[in-house]
Amino acid sequence: MSNGVASKHLHERSIVIDALGNAPFTDRVRYFDKLVEAGVTAAVITATRSYDTPLEGMKRLREWYDLFDEQSEKIINVSTSRDIERAKREAKLGIILETQNADILGDDLSLLPVYKRLGLRIIQPCYYAQNLLGEGCGERTNGGLSNFGIEVVEEMNRLGLLVDVSHCGDQVTTDAIKYSSDPILITHSNPRGIVEHIRNKTDEHIKALASKGGFIGLAAFSPFCEVRGDARPTLEDFLDIVDYAVRLVGPDYVGLGLDLNPFMGEERFDTFARMYPGLKPRGGYLARTIFTNADGLDDLNRMLEITEGLVTRGYSDSDVEKILGLNFLRVFKEVCG
Repeated sequence: MSNGVASKHLHERSIVIDALGNAPFTDRVRYFDKLVEAGVTAAVITATRSYDTPLEGMKRLREWYDLFDEQSEKIINVSTSRDIERAKREAKLGIILETQNADILGDDLSLLPVYKRLGLRIIQPCYYAQNLLGEGCGERTNGGLSNFGIEVVEEMNRLGLLVDVSHCGDQVTTDAIKYSSDPILITHSNPRGIVEHIRNKTDEHIKALASKGGFIGLAAFSPFCEVRGDARPTLEDFLDIVDYAVRLVGPDYVGLGLDLNPFMGEERFDTFARMYPGLKPRGGYLARTIFTNADGLDDLNRMLEITEGLVTRGYSDSDVEKILGLNFLRVFKEVCG
């Protein structure tokens, strides 16, 4: 059997989980179809906007429930690990709802169980800026979790909700790992030891995360993958990042959080770059065209090439299956049931 055919069979039989998908607010159904075509079993999807208030957050979740009802033949609302396994059996897409900013709580800890009942399973304490819980990665200082932030982490542990620190500042990341009794997630970042960027995490963070059984999803978003300076990253650059993370903590704590933006477009990118200047790509490769994803991963249907690349680089089938989805599934099952 050729390497390509073997990789295809491995990809097709694996539970494939993207720990940060990027469903647009429009054309979501087409995006879901693309994920299924790419062999994705489940994807973590941001259910609310970055700075939604509690009321706005609840309205967004109601919209998602409308979509689950309308598209029940294609998608599954994931509450527990069994739903991910069912999505694989039924060839549907499991949707795991996340918010990337805890602004939706306001200052009210009692909203956490409400959001759990409404379907949220993953919450980031903060995004780019400061909020009541702590500092996002874009702040100039480096404060940690506030007292309220620590209370939120502890209550999330009690409720069986997953803490994600992808966008958090360095000290908030350190504190969340320290104060959480459960494993936590970095859903979409890369090691800063190979690519220096405010959104990537230090080797020490990743080691501490792994020591408590957590998970890092590696991202193919261009700014986080600029291994060769300001050159547009390639699939091989992304695979180098996978190799680096696996050498750092082993194959049991690493996976995919690709953060692909298939519908970004120039207008949306310009808006994003103005709002979050520290997150945009550095390189001149943006001069004429918007390249927000690593070259070779600019189409969701090319996800099979990640599997092929891992096999070519000598990863065992067992380790490939872990990286594609079983590592995330393990943490999700442990915390969410």
